[in-house]
Amino acid sequence: MAEKQIPKLHKCIAVLWPSFLVAIIATGLFFSAFDPDDLFPFGKETTVSRLGIYSIGFLCFWLISSISGIGTLYFAITNCMRQDPENRDR
Repeated sequence: MAEKQIPKLHKCIAVLWPSFLVAIIATGLFFSAFDPDDLFPFGKETTVSRLGIYSIGFLCFWLISSISGIGTLYFAITNCMRQDPENRDR
């Protein structure tokens, strides 16, 4: 029987969409507790606007949760590949 492969687009969507939702929640929670101006030590001024800090924070949370999703997907696929080929479709 031929190997059933999951298309790469489906893998990307399976990782990026949930991590996007997690990043939204994490950004909301984080910036509800911390003001962007208070994140820099000793009150230093920066050239980055508040919106820029929110955007950078969102992208960092999205990257972190995407890495977690990629790890989960990797281990799920490798676990399926290690199973007995006769029991794989059940």
